[in-house]
Amino acid sequence: MFLCLFSCKLWVRKAVGAAYLTIVAFLSLMPSRNIPDIPQFPGADKLVHICMYLGLSFLACWICLEGRHQLWFMCALLGAVFMYGALMEILQRTMHNGRSFDFNDMAANLVGAIIGVLIYRFLDRMRMKKAGG
Repeated sequence: MFLCLFSCKLWVRKAVGAAYLTIVAFLSLMPSRNIPDIPQFPGADKLVHICMYLGLSFLACWICLEGRHQLWFMCALLGAVFMYGALMEILQRTMHNGRSFDFNDMAANLVGAIIGVLIYRFLDRMRMKKAGG
């Protein structure tokens, strides 16, 4: 089932990645007054950050790592995703939209990004194993 992910054309991957990146920016920079007041469990905000950046790093790998398995390249992608999350936190603070800069959000972004890279690596290794045997 997951093998169809790896057979997508690059332009499709880029379009999905660009759409996701736009959605993350929109959700990150939306004024706090526009966020629905939904009852949440403790830590729900951090779980949202983990999930958003898990998806973002997975898509970055899906777009950029086809045929590349160098550790330095994965670390560079991870760094780029982390810096994007840091930029979103800085913009939240500077835009005065009721949102605030939070180091814990940045940590959750990094945790999600690492998990996304690991999931991509796992699926890619499974794909390579199926292709080889």
